[in-house]
Amino acid sequence: MTQELIRLSKRMVELGLCSRREADELIELGRVTVDGQVVDQLGSRVTTEQKIAVAAATMSIHKQPDRVTLILNKPAGYAAWPEAEGQSWLELLNNEHRDAQDKTGFVLLKKHLPHFQAPCGLDTEATGLLVLTQDGRLARALATEHEQEFLLWFDGELSADALKQMNSRTKFDGVPLKPYKITRQSDQQLRVVLRAGAPEFLPALCELVEIKLRSCKRIRIGRIALSSLPESNWRFLQGNERF
Repeated sequence: MTQELIRLSKRMVELGLCSRREADELIELGRVTVDGQVVDQLGSRVTTEQKIAVAAATMSIHKQPDRVTLILNKPAGYAAWPEAEGQSWLELLNNEHRDAQDKTGFVLLKKHLPHFQAPCGLDTEATGLLVLTQDGRLARALATEHEQEFLLWFDGELSADALKQMNSRTKFDGVPLKPYKITRQSDQQLRVVLRAGAPEFLPALCELVEIKLRSCKRIRIGRIALSSLPESNWRFLQGNERF
């Protein structure tokens, strides 16, 4: 006769191992074993005959800040806003894409994911540094105060006069632009430094001088640079890092 399967978290509560709330956290942290094998998938099911144990904590979730901030090297095709077309960056927030150099010891639980904001957006096809934070105050500061740096690759000819024209715009869609500076890096590459705001006007600037924007990559926000973080990887912001 086949034994009935019940949710692992429910069985842990029945055995008095933890509370219902704690069960899901312990499972996600990889601290639960079933018959000696680690089970870290929420919704897993077990029989009443299987041996369930909880390993001693090697790190404490309570040692990390109440509101954490991540940086992600967003690949093309992933949307920075929930309402935008394309795959969501939420799909990358898992242990598979966590950078090996992240030594914070912090943990990321699925129940925390809806609380992240991406205050400095990127177009779906743009790549590079995306900041994801649970800190509302930091989100507001990032959206209004901090300098951003981009690299643009383009097709076409760009004269000195055309570059000067790109730097002369003061409004975009009737909205005043904050100060920005565009410099040439090579025949087909530009460097853009702008003060806060999202970079939606960059494709329009390229179109203005009849060059085609091929790709856009953000490499820095404030004092935080993308550096060597691999594409699609993310890491927690360390305690000594400031924008």
